[in-house]
Amino acid sequence: MAINNWYKLTFEIEANLEEIIIWRLNDLGVFSYAFEIFLNDKNKKKVIIWLPTLKWPESLRIKLERNIKEVLGKNNHQIIFFEWNVVECEDWLSSWKKYWGPELIGDKLLILPCWLELPNEYKNKKVIKLDPGAAFGTGSHPTTSLCLEKLEKIALTNKKILDIGSGSGILSVAAKCFGASEIFAIDNDYLAINSTELNYRLNFDNLDDLKTYLGSFDALVSKYSLKNFDFILCNILAEVIKGLIPEISNCLKIDGEVILSGILDSQKDEIFKLLKASNFQVNDVCSKKDWVCITAQKIF
Repeated sequence: MAINNWYKLTFEIEANLEEIIIWRLNDLGVFSYAFEIFLNDKNKKKVIIWLPTLKWPESLRIKLERNIKEVLGKNNHQIIFFEWNVVECEDWLSSWKKYWGPELIGDKLLILPCWLELPNEYKNKKVIKLDPGAAFGTGSHPTTSLCLEKLEKIALTNKKILDIGSGSGILSVAAKCFGASEIFAIDNDYLAINSTELNYRLNFDNLDDLKTYLGSFDALVSKYSLKNFDFILCNILAEVIKGLIPEISNCLKIDGEVILSGILDSQKDEIFKLLKASNFQVNDVCSKKDWVCITAQKIF
């Protein structure tokens, strides 16, 4: 089976369970998905998930089904059936693209799929062109849009930035758009690193101010002595963030700031405690739906 083939999984859910499915998929490392509204029933949605065939053998697909059934069962929803198909890369790209159009974020940003022309009504916006590929981060999910909205409000000119879990590279690109001079991007998935570099080049025609690193955060910090950052961006899951906070503190300058997203509202108090224990002062908390974005400053 070719490396560029994909499994396409579809199933139906109640519309109000969309956020729960997103949370569970992200928790499982599944980031290529879309939701389709039924025109004849606004209370239901179809979930479409794409999985690279070489990374998803039958045992993992069965485990994924079990996880989805479990989380939906806890919310009194039973899935009637899962439908699996194999699609080639070209078909996957065509089907994925129809779910995504230009997206306004905050006051200044427009996320523009790279295959679309810029609509005239958005000529005054700061445009980020994006080809999401197989990586997470189109700007549409609350965790990403919260980070982007925060980035446009802070002074990034000539700042040194670290993007942990860069995914599609959207936060690295945005940081550069808002004036950052040095950007370091880390991800443990080679597809994400490829997407980060592709999207950075798509927007700036070069990789001059970007350094990318493939691997775990702890290992890379030690190997490359990554430190003295003005800002650290971390849009991943709270369970992962918890273990990274002490090392994040070590990587920041005094008075440097971290922007943490991917945190459910029910998880924020534990994050606050961990930040305080690592010499951080929480400066801002913003929220969207059930998600929060926390900005904290290293005070000593």
